[in-house]
Amino acid sequence: MSETKVIAVKDWTCAMSDELGRVALMVNPTEGEPVLVLLTIFQAAKLGRELQSPKRVQKPVL
Repeated sequence: MSETKVIAVKDWTCAMSDELGRVALMVNPTEGEPVLVLLTIFQAAKLGRELQSPKRVQKPVL
């Protein structure tokens, strides 16, 4: 089973990489080192839609 990690985000930047054909997302958390994520254009579009209409999901405590 995969573990879900939640971080508080201070800010983020996003750029398109022409060489890779990927979207580079740099997330600066409030604590710790920045995180770099490479996404396909389709993954970035899905993430953008989810950020526009976030849903709260309640998970059971194990």
